[in-house]
Amino acid sequence: MRHKHLFHAALLLMAAVLAGCANDDSTQNEGTQNNTATEAGIVTFASENPETRTTIEHSLGQGAKPYWSAGDKIWVKDTEGKFQQSGAGKFNSDMTHGVFTLSGTFSNGCTVHYTGANSTAGDKVTIANKQTQSQPNDFSHAGVSGDCGSATASGNGSSFKFRLDHKASYLCFLPRTSNEFVKRSTLYQIEIVSESPIAGTYDFSNGTLSNTPVSDASNTIMLTTGTMGFPITNSSTDITKNGAYVVIAPGNHTLTVRYWLHYKTATEDIKGTITKTFTLNCEAGKIYDITAKLDPTDYSYKKYYMWDCASGQDYWKGYESNQPKTKDAPAGSSYPKSESDPRWYNKQAFPAPAYRSCGGCPNVNETWWYIQYGDPHWDSEELWVMYEHLYTGGMWFKKKDYILTPNFNSNLAPDGKDYTTLAASAFYENNNAVIGRPDDIEKYFYLPALGSYNQGKFYNIGEDGNYWTCTPTPWNNSPGVATDGAYYLYFSLDHNGTKGTAKLYGGANRYKGFTWWEKK
Repeated sequence: MRHKHLFHAALLLMAAVLAGCANDDSTQNEGTQNNTATEAGIVTFASENPETRTTIEHSLGQGAKPYWSAGDKIWVKDTEGKFQQSGAGKFNSDMTHGVFTLSGTFSNGCTVHYTGANSTAGDKVTIANKQTQSQPNDFSHAGVSGDCGSATASGNGSSFKFRLDHKASYLCFLPRTSNEFVKRSTLYQIEIVSESPIAGTYDFSNGTLSNTPVSDASNTIMLTTGTMGFPITNSSTDITKNGAYVVIAPGNHTLTVRYWLHYKTATEDIKGTITKTFTLNCEAGKIYDITAKLDPTDYSYKKYYMWDCASGQDYWKGYESNQPKTKDAPAGSSYPKSESDPRWYNKQAFPAPAYRSCGGCPNVNETWWYIQYGDPHWDSEELWVMYEHLYTGGMWFKKKDYILTPNFNSNLAPDGKDYTTLAASAFYENNNAVIGRPDDIEKYFYLPALGSYNQGKFYNIGEDGNYWTCTPTPWNNSPGVATDGAYYLYFSLDHNGTKGTAKLYGGANRYKGFTWWEKK
């Protein structure tokens, strides 16, 4: 993901003329020309330059041009230090010139604020945590989403000028994809999540947004894109296709951006996300282009194996044309059926660990640690691809280096026993896994729910995960006796759809086609 800041201060300035229409006894002379105040029943602010507010046109690599929007108003601080609001401006045909009227007494150096299209105060700005954009590459919602600016008027008598500096920051999202499923999807929301507040009501009394909100602080901004979403048919950046804009508070933010996609056919209806994370120092008055390639992770390279079969001899090795690749497909007949097949499982006895295809998998103790103390999260939203189909469903586990108090231990399970050598069956289940994506995502790793094979039938892809360990199970508490069992990790969403479940299992199962994983 790359970004550029193209919104230069020179393009964010508004010039205006203040003309007073006053009675003879309404002028107060404060002793110097520069301190002249004008008291008026009606005071007129007229913008002169086209580089103003609050609709913004942005061209990739060519900066941005702001314009006035119908209904825009300004606030001006009078000689008593109180902000007075103008009426709605009157604008020329191309929205580059506006005239505002208001009542009050104003002097040279008076403060001018723009605090948003729905503003109710001159010293407060609300950056919305829910923003809406109707069309691609249309930033006409800037004013209602929290755009703001300030200026100091200069002049004397009845003529004043000021230049408005924008004080919010802006993001322009520019997604693209090479994935055919995404190209047939629509982008209907963009969710921006920060480690610190990026929206809320901010103090603006000094013409700069306060460092943190004074109320309604939010670490999330959700942008809704049109009624049906924006297309993502482009394989290269194209601002006209799906340029999407957000007003955001200035600051150095670590952002997680979730692009919400909707894929729908006659037989499938899938909503899910593709997630990107980056750090960005958002400066006031600048716009940042955020490009992102929205290609879901494709797990088609993942293989299914009988437990610790010979390396490279996966469940469908040499018979890929007979392999069922969707859960509703009929069972394939060319799966391994006997010990003479090189794809057959390793029959070695407990406690000798796997050393071939499952040799790099976590052992039984480690798997127990991930389940009990790895803070498992079931994720029904992250999109991924398997065998040219789009899926959601998988589980996040905390990485071993972040499993603390107690500490992750490869040699002992959390109950203090070593089940890699102990001739007793191990079992553990965690039925309270959180639903949703973890907040500190860098501390976790993700396993998709890739299902499994049993006697040539493909089961439950997108619904459950089955991952081998490197530890065989004992049989009748007798080390050295060959069995058909091995420990494995199982996870899924519970039947009520309210919690996730993760379990350590063992049994007569080496003949099943499960997936390989590694300790992280």
